[in-house]
Amino acid sequence: MRKLAMVVSLLAAVGLVLVAAAALADRGGNGHGGNNFRASLNGYNEVVGGPGASTGSVSTTGHGRLRLRIFDDHIHYVLDYSALSGGDTCCAHIHFAQKHVSGGVSAFLCGGGDKPACTPGSGHFEADIDAADVVGPTDQGISPGQLGELIDAIRAGATYANVHTTPNYPEGEIRGQIGHGRGHAR
Repeated sequence: MRKLAMVVSLLAAVGLVLVAAAALADRGGNGHGGNNFRASLNGYNEVVGGPGASTGSVSTTGHGRLRLRIFDDHIHYVLDYSALSGGDTCCAHIHFAQKHVSGGVSAFLCGGGDKPACTPGSGHFEADIDAADVVGPTDQGISPGQLGELIDAIRAGATYANVHTTPNYPEGEIRGQIGHGRGHAR
């Protein structure tokens, strides 16, 4: 009877180890699960008007998706957007702020820095962000070049992506908070 109890205990312990290993692999480890992030962008997530007198969301047909994979020395991303209605697509960024709050620009996705120009109405961009691409925001504690700080902010859920159009939505037409995701950019 003691042998049976020991075998059952041993099997239960092995089972727990396997479950824990699978959970850890999904959060980072070799599966890169903890390094994959995504955002779904739409006008309802936008915060127009900045701090204080915000006018709220944007009613638009525009929508988009951002996928990120964090590596040691860069962030690989894929940005797709379509059906924007606010005019010319001028730029897309990663900003530093929690949900429903405006924050400063941390890195360009298109339309600035060394990134390609944004395309009107719809676009597909795949590139990398490295330390040289991080522009701040200095007044929020992220200095230019501090890739590690941007990565920490992404992991903490304190970043969002948005796409700006002029003349109608220069503060942003579509926006999405960046969070953990199973999909990834290569």
